[in-house]
Amino acid sequence: MKLIINVMLCAALTVLTGSVDSAPKSKAPRGLNPQAMEELHDSGVDKYIGQYTPVSSTDVGDGWTKHTFDPDGGNGPICIAGTPYSVFTRTGIPSKLLIFEQGGGACWQDFYNCNVLSEAQEPPAPDVGIWDFDSKDNPFADYSVVYMPYCDGSVFSGDNDVFDPAFGAAIGAPSAVVRFHRGLRNQTAGMDMAKATFPNASKITVAGSSAGGVGATGFAPFLVRMLYGNQTHLTVFNDAGPVTVNLNATDDIAARAADWQIGQFYPVSCSDCDDMGQTTPLIMWRLDNDSTIREAFYETDMDLTNRFFMDLLADPLGFRELIVTEHGILNEAHPNRYKRFIVNGDISHTALQSPLFYSQDANGVLLNEWTDDFISKRPFWIDIVEDVSQPLSR
Repeated sequence: MKLIINVMLCAALTVLTGSVDSAPKSKAPRGLNPQAMEELHDSGVDKYIGQYTPVSSTDVGDGWTKHTFDPDGGNGPICIAGTPYSVFTRTGIPSKLLIFEQGGGACWQDFYNCNVLSEAQEPPAPDVGIWDFDSKDNPFADYSVVYMPYCDGSVFSGDNDVFDPAFGAAIGAPSAVVRFHRGLRNQTAGMDMAKATFPNASKITVAGSSAGGVGATGFAPFLVRMLYGNQTHLTVFNDAGPVTVNLNATDDIAARAADWQIGQFYPVSCSDCDDMGQTTPLIMWRLDNDSTIREAFYETDMDLTNRFFMDLLADPLGFRELIVTEHGILNEAHPNRYKRFIVNGDISHTALQSPLFYSQDANGVLLNEWTDDFISKRPFWIDIVEDVSQPLSR
């Protein structure tokens, strides 16, 4: 009887731990753990999955197809001023997918500096940066693409409508008296298009520039996990989306929190997630709870555009300290899965969609080569922060 009980105990232990005595221990759960997935569902991150399908799909040239959604009287995917929203797809290798979120500023009460029309950002784009599909130096040259224009004003994350007649007057459309901050809705519609068009993608990079970079490091990776599962090789590339916040700009922070209502989607166990504080804790929570995701951050330490939006135009050293420190916390906690490419003495903003993708370097490493190492999971992908003592020559 004792022998039978011991055998049964060993069998149970094997199921729970994957090991008995000196046998190798089981690996941690791959990808996003079930508890985290449940928390995201409870907070409503996935509330729009499967809700919207395009009402038209049109070939617009160079391999791109435009998919337009019905605004549905304001209930569907929609741009900030109430105009229709569209997503674009381009077929490459079906198993390799780039999901890209475009940038275009931000809007909140009495601050109106965002792109308002999906049509203003339609591909085909100029054949530069990652959009040069003929370049042998482009690591995304053979990828399939889902491209999302940005026109919600809330970095692909908001979910709120704001009555604001001053907004319509500011953009030259007096009839636009409501700001539709439908970022999560638009983003989810794009993710649904990705799954419908490229259902078997097994290597996915979610990337974005500027405001799109913020969106790509927000709820987008969670939606990919929910739609594609944990077996997908998932990477995230933030192209100069600051994510960090100037905590002294209290009025701006409060206005964004009230207008965008992003805080409602934070998972309950993310105790540091606060729409009145830094936004990097959500990335930390994801890295803590997703065992295989890998994330990259590109920025210049004098980025003029981000300094404007963060009210740090007069304080370039303060801006550098902010991005180096906050993103450094992520790197220190997850040094193998979160790395930075921070260029010293350069005021330019974003690089993925410009010739800078092939010419920008940090400590002698070219950005496109660093990106290739990142998405290919090479062991020599490194964290680079150029020293501030270097000449401000860019």
